[in-house]
Amino acid sequence: MEFLDIDNLSALLNHLAKLAGIPVSLYSSKGDIILQTVNEPEILKTIKYSPAGISEYNEFVRKSINKAILSHDVSIFKGPEGGYHFFAPVSVNKNTLIISGGGIYLSSKDFERFIEKKKVYYSVLETKDNGFKPMIIENLSSFIQTARHIKSIFAIMLTGNYKYNINEKKYRVIKIMMEIISDINDEYQKSNIFSILSDMILFFFNAESLVILIRNNGMLEPILATGKLRDYLKTTSLKINGFIEKAVEEQIYVYNDSAMDIMRAGLNEDIVTVSVFPIITGNETAGVLNIINTNLSAEDIQLITETCRAAGLMLRVAQLQEAYQKYLRDVNTLWSAAERIIPLMEPDELYNAILETSVRLAEAEKGSLLLAENNSSLLTIKAARGIHKKLFDAVKIKPGEGIAGKVFTEGIPVLVDDIEKIYHIKSDRKYKYKTGSFLSIPLKIGDRTIGVLNIADKITGGIFSEEDMSLIRSFASYATIALERSNYYNLAEHLRELSITDSLTGLFNRRYFEERFIEELHRSERHNLSFSLAMIDIDDFKLFNDTEGHISGDEMLKAISFIAKETLRVSDVIARFGGEEFAVIMPQTGKEEAFLVTERIRKAVREMIPRNWKKYPKETITVSIGIASFPEDGANRKEIIRSADRALYRSKMEGKDRTTVWTI
Repeated sequence: MEFLDIDNLSALLNHLAKLAGIPVSLYSSKGDIILQTVNEPEILKTIKYSPAGISEYNEFVRKSINKAILSHDVSIFKGPEGGYHFFAPVSVNKNTLIISGGGIYLSSKDFERFIEKKKVYYSVLETKDNGFKPMIIENLSSFIQTARHIKSIFAIMLTGNYKYNINEKKYRVIKIMMEIISDINDEYQKSNIFSILSDMILFFFNAESLVILIRNNGMLEPILATGKLRDYLKTTSLKINGFIEKAVEEQIYVYNDSAMDIMRAGLNEDIVTVSVFPIITGNETAGVLNIINTNLSAEDIQLITETCRAAGLMLRVAQLQEAYQKYLRDVNTLWSAAERIIPLMEPDELYNAILETSVRLAEAEKGSLLLAENNSSLLTIKAARGIHKKLFDAVKIKPGEGIAGKVFTEGIPVLVDDIEKIYHIKSDRKYKYKTGSFLSIPLKIGDRTIGVLNIADKITGGIFSEEDMSLIRSFASYATIALERSNYYNLAEHLRELSITDSLTGLFNRRYFEERFIEELHRSERHNLSFSLAMIDIDDFKLFNDTEGHISGDEMLKAISFIAKETLRVSDVIARFGGEEFAVIMPQTGKEEAFLVTERIRKAVREMIPRNWKKYPKETITVSIGIASFPEDGANRKEIIRSADRALYRSKMEGKDRTTVWTI
């Protein structure tokens, strides 16, 4: 009996025996000796341990204890040695102990009659007659009174001893739990908590076997088992029904010793009793601690209940830490993903980056990005994994059609374990999906849905989780912003291009030329660089227009523009300056190099334009060119352009189809 402090109780028994002048012993309710004093009468010891007397004495003790327990009071019985003994039951925490004492006689004549009567039966008395000194008491009532005093004192001490031990145990348990709670850090894992809980129950409560089970998909799955039935318990899942369900749902301690109930819970015949303690995290029952085939006191139950509550608190802290760490990981992951897609402006690059990032975040193998076309509400594939690119243009999904169409129309994300079950759609797995688990996320700006992001085939072969959907939805918000930003950027670029481009020739227009010229002038001034300007004019273009018509004239302008643009260097800038006149800015280019560059243009125009006109009198189309350079031919815009115009005028005056470099 773990609540007994044997050393203290032994000292108490010896002290009581000395005060009362009689031997005192302590028995269990089954008659097993726990403690006895040292002043036992010689005759009693002789009879107790003699071959003839030992069984008779033990039977006497057993019967006397049973009668005393039934009487609930001090009982007096005559022993096999002829002396009187008292037996007094003392109860503490549903455990009954028997304190016994005596072996006394009412007179010396009683003792002598016993010796004479039993001398033949107890042969040992024949040789030890003269050594026995009986304990004599005047009357039985005083003996009973003494027995009551001994019982009262012992009961008080036993109860105090029990309460001290219980409180001391409670103190140690609470102390350990507080130390553990105060020691929880970011690395504290659930397994540590369950291991500590298991060790504490085994150490403090002497459990025969125990198992800790956690709720999972409507079952209780074992995660740790120890004790005699460990191998069986660690492989046995339990149904949440019957008395197990009561403990889980009502969050209370439940004890059961019904073989039928235990069998219905999924346990075998080796399990005789089950004590179920819920492990509560927040408002939910995360699992249970089952203590098997172990008798627990009311105080034990209360203490284990509190221990499980503390374990639940630690588990909740660990869960919150895990959630916080996951949140940090998700934030970092999303930020990294956003950093990857935000700088992208080119649509195809952005589409592929969004899809690849989504698939990687969800740890999946397949996916597709569908966007609504500008001029219709049809969804088209912009990027995909697991679908051949040649199918992109062929796939056009109407709003409300299929899963993606419904998600686009309703604007609500979809997460399913099996793609064939959603909306009762029968899938033929046309793209050879490995699993039926599927994610479909709408891409939304405010209340407007612009597309759908689909993710399929978890790499692990499992199903997508709510956490997966939450992560992809968060990323989809960034992706939608990036898509809109790209659209606005490309639209702005297109509008800007329209504003600086000549609609007929596709070259830069006069407006852009003026801006770019000023930029190059300032750059050259700052860095002490030179640049050249060439003015190009189509020879006799008015005559060509008049004879061949304006349509042919426009085609001629386009052809010369194309030839000039293809002939120039990458760094050169050509613009339609007006009518049939063009201007070329050549950065960091002197007159000699500028002459070579523009000569290539002049010769290419002369040689490459085919003669397909009918009325124009000349055999070839030619251009005249004038060149001026900064800083020698002018310090500002007006001076440089005027110098180039003068050089062009000289080319015209000297017979056309030539290049002239301006010199004063």
